[in-house]
Amino acid sequence: MPIPPPDIPKEYVLATAHMVAKTSWLPNGETVASVGRAVFPTSRSKNNHPRFSLIKQNEVVAGMYDDNATPEWAIFWAHNLEGTRPKGWTIAHVWPSLDDIDSYTHLANLLMVPEPFSSLTDKNGPLTGFLRWHAWHVYHWKPMREGTPAKPDGYEEIHWRYLESSSDPRLLIRQRLMMRENQRTKILRPIMESRGML
Repeated sequence: MPIPPPDIPKEYVLATAHMVAKTSWLPNGETVASVGRAVFPTSRSKNNHPRFSLIKQNEVVAGMYDDNATPEWAIFWAHNLEGTRPKGWTIAHVWPSLDDIDSYTHLANLLMVPEPFSSLTDKNGPLTGFLRWHAWHVYHWKPMREGTPAKPDGYEEIHWRYLESSSDPRLLIRQRLMMRENQRTKILRPIMESRGML
């Protein structure tokens, strides 16, 4: 007999939401608005679509399958953060639309969360409702195929922590993409140029 998922009492979910909101980093609203779309035309690699393989739409190359590198680049580069994700942190997705190139690296769909809390914010974890309403309410964004999220009880009590805005996030992203010479950037640059993303 399978063990059912844990049934977490509402008051514990709200207490956990407070804790995660105060210890995680969310994209800056001005930066999200300035970029206005997915940062990279990528989606999550799978067994039948390995990393660096091409995504085709109507026989035209539209993107690339990738791992969590491009979502990390998106949040770091757009906010002018140096280096890579520090130990103890993970890049989480608000919505599980990981096969959607318009959502996978959209800043409104990303946050940096302490690793111990990652399962709470992942897939259909107990805090996803707070994050999805936040993305809709603050960034005015959701994946096209998803319905409008519902506002969770206690949402107004949550105080989120945001990264600092950057003056020209699109320019920052372009500069960093052009500076790097690796397999990922060599594939992405011509795709992004053809799509008017650079």
